[in-house]
Amino acid sequence: MEKLPTFFKSSILLLIILLSNLAICQDKHLQEIDNLLLKADNFNKKFQDIDELKTAKSAHILAEKIGDDKRKVTSSYYIARSLFNLGLQKESLSYVERMDSEKYLSKNPVQKALFEELKAYLYRSLNLNSQSKKEFKTAFSLLENNNSEEAVEIRSRIYANLAQNTPNTDSTLIYLNLQKQELKKLPENKHYLAFCEHYNYLGNMYLQEKKSDSALYYYKKSYQFKQKYKDPVLYEQYYMFGFYYQEGKQYNKALEYYLKAYENMRKYTSDLRYFSNIYAQISFLYKQLGDYKKQKEYENLKKQTDDKILEEQNRNIEYALNMILKDKEKELEKSENKKYAWITGGILLLIIIFIVVFNILRKNLKHKETLITEVHSTLQEKEEIISQKTVETEELQLKVNDAYHEVTELAKKNDPSFYFRFQEVYPDFHKKLMEFSPGLRTSELILCAYTFLGFNIKDIADYTFKSVNTVRNRKQNLRKKFGLSGEQDMGIWLRNLIDNKS
Repeated sequence: MEKLPTFFKSSILLLIILLSNLAICQDKHLQEIDNLLLKADNFNKKFQDIDELKTAKSAHILAEKIGDDKRKVTSSYYIARSLFNLGLQKESLSYVERMDSEKYLSKNPVQKALFEELKAYLYRSLNLNSQSKKEFKTAFSLLENNNSEEAVEIRSRIYANLAQNTPNTDSTLIYLNLQKQELKKLPENKHYLAFCEHYNYLGNMYLQEKKSDSALYYYKKSYQFKQKYKDPVLYEQYYMFGFYYQEGKQYNKALEYYLKAYENMRKYTSDLRYFSNIYAQISFLYKQLGDYKKQKEYENLKKQTDDKILEEQNRNIEYALNMILKDKEKELEKSENKKYAWITGGILLLIIIFIVVFNILRKNLKHKETLITEVHSTLQEKEEIISQKTVETEELQLKVNDAYHEVTELAKKNDPSFYFRFQEVYPDFHKKLMEFSPGLRTSELILCAYTFLGFNIKDIADYTFKSVNTVRNRKQNLRKKFGLSGEQDMGIWLRNLIDNKS
């Protein structure tokens, strides 16, 4: 009888040791997931979308393994965000919608608002603008009266986004003022980059309105914020100064700032999209200054960079699609395993019944035939799902490559980056046009770009906030420069000029 208490003591001690080890193991997994999520978020800030996707996927697998809802939701958000940034909108949306039923989200409005915000961006990218506005409203309602730092940051970001997608300056100013009110609630030293971005938006708006003094004032404010917090990453600010002086045709001054931006980028970013853009601007300025050797040098650098971007983009998209297909295959495999387990059990049951009673076996043979039919039907459904997925993947690839739609959207919004992106999509346009008619101004080139895309005089006037007479007179001046007769369509003429490879 004396051995019984000793046995219980040993058992309790063993149980305590086991539970302690499980707790330690759990803490270790949580720490590992948190580290992966932190890395994924940092990759996002550096525009390294494929690295964010890979890291967030690793975190998601671990979170599912230990059943941590909070980290499972956070990793899903990062996966969806990176897929969106890679141009895979439909796949991103499927991840977002999959999370809608998560109980964790219903109890965490800030996290839910993040998903609604991302959903709004996704719907807008798919041209579902009314649905996009609805999601933005939902995000705002979730954050109503919530002045936590994260909630304020989300509202600030949404206001900034709305400001960039409004039809007129008054609306833009309203949203930017609302964003500034939110920014004031945040600790400046922690969110100074958001302030810099805010001032850049204002500068771009005033430059577009030809209010040069106001534009320069806000560009300087952005630069001063970086200096105040001793941030050495200044290429965006240098770029804005370069763009400002380029618009004012002070080409030497513009070149000075673009070169500063380039040197700073070499130290602090590896994003090839920035390098492609800066090479295009520097090449353009050297051409304006008559240094054709330097112009050619930077044109070649841009071409090499664009080739790398395309190669990297295709590789990244292929990886992302493969990852998604593997996830689908795993889901199908789990479903199939369950079905086959039931089928196997059914067959075993039939064998047992056959041994016991022949009569029962005969009845169950019909049931077995039904099950086999269901298996064939299931396999057929699987083939149809895979076939449908292949079609969707091909459609998605076409959507990713649909650069024309992107350029026309930028044109309609009169976005400052329109002409830069237009040159990337139609790299021969600027060169051919300047060869035919040297000395064309930037505003004339932009008008030619709008005409090239098929917009009529009224459309151009609406999108660029100019009168119809002004646009008509400018087009008439261009027709004279190009020597076009009254019967010739300027848009067709421009497209023929660019398509001519000789």
